[in-house]
Amino acid sequence: MLRQCFVMWSASGRLLPASVLGVCLVHAALVGCNQSSSTPATPHQPLTLAPAETSPPQNGDPGMVTQDEAIAFADKWAEAIRLGDAAQVRQLLDFQTIFIRSLEGVIDDEEFRAGYLKGADGAADNFVRTTSPYVGRPGGYELVRVVYRDGQAHAVFRLFDDQGRLNYHDLRLVRERDAVLADELFIAATGEAFSDTLRVVVSTAVSSQNSFVGRLSGQAVAEMKRLENQVAISRAIQLGNNDEALRLYNALPEDMKKFKTVMLYRIAATPVEDEAAYLKAVEEYVAEYPEDASVGLISMDVAVMRKDPEMLVTAHHAMTSWTGGDPFLDLMIGANLANLGEIEAGEKMVEGIDVDASELLEAQDFRATISLAANDHDETLLRLRVMRDRFGLEFADLSTAEGFEEFVQSPQYQELLNDNR
Repeated sequence: MLRQCFVMWSASGRLLPASVLGVCLVHAALVGCNQSSSTPATPHQPLTLAPAETSPPQNGDPGMVTQDEAIAFADKWAEAIRLGDAAQVRQLLDFQTIFIRSLEGVIDDEEFRAGYLKGADGAADNFVRTTSPYVGRPGGYELVRVVYRDGQAHAVFRLFDDQGRLNYHDLRLVRERDAVLADELFIAATGEAFSDTLRVVVSTAVSSQNSFVGRLSGQAVAEMKRLENQVAISRAIQLGNNDEALRLYNALPEDMKKFKTVMLYRIAATPVEDEAAYLKAVEEYVAEYPEDASVGLISMDVAVMRKDPEMLVTAHHAMTSWTGGDPFLDLMIGANLANLGEIEAGEKMVEGIDVDASELLEAQDFRATISLAANDHDETLLRLRVMRDRFGLEFADLSTAEGFEEFVQSPQYQELLNDNR
């Protein structure tokens, strides 16, 4: 391994941008609201993503967003994120519709609704701020592909920062008054639509406010405390105070520890270095939400830590179904398979990938890991030269580096040494 980055990605959604954003916005929206009421409604069905199709449906709606339009939207979106242009993000993603959707069947109190929807005004600023860790370098936030689900176009973006944290955004595209925009945001790390992430927090908030109308009963105090604790956990994670986040988690009532968002917070706050605690947090989450989309990402962490290639392949399949296929993820999984001794499977995983098209140094690194394991010295030499010449990476004495024993005996290694003479 060249940079020891093959187990670095935090596939479990260590930043949880949607969940943190949702909690903070709802907490802000509650300020000034002194009453609310909920009404019985048809049970809510969370929004789900059908498996990605990489070609438009043959008999699709004539008004469906075309691939060219989707790519044009994706270019505008990526540029807005790169520039931190919250005003443009607000134009491209309909936060107001998402906030309204999160209230469906939960509450009909107009005062609460009005106060809550004001939170949508600042959602773009919060979204840009929570996405910023990924955009500090080329390739950190980029379009993977345009896919189709249930007859609608979706733009799938990969997030990968210089700490190795991986996530995906899926933006559902619609046409409104001859303009193309997104009316929902799905996040791989949380395994759900942003409106459903918000909905969980809204439901908790509504319960606390209903109890408040009952003149601050003991139940009201308990519910408000739960909301405050959830906000406190998210803030502790945002500030990097994971010990405090875990302390707050452990102090929660047992039933609240099973909340999906709270369980994801627990995973986010548990250091990967504490392997037993991290695996326990992940395994309990997977047991509670076995069909959730986020399990694909989380299972990658577990598979690498357990040295389980079969689980790794299964996790890769789940994420390929979600994204429509990502060559960078193929390289990542292929490198890990090679490290686990499944060299042929790792090579097959990356067949035909144009590694040089990636702006990420890790793409070269992953490919070099596979070629080293396979004793493909020509490919190893090519990747080392690219990392040196294109990315400015300097190598120590490879003759003493683990994994390079065969390569340093090859003529290709002498070519690399002669480059510097």
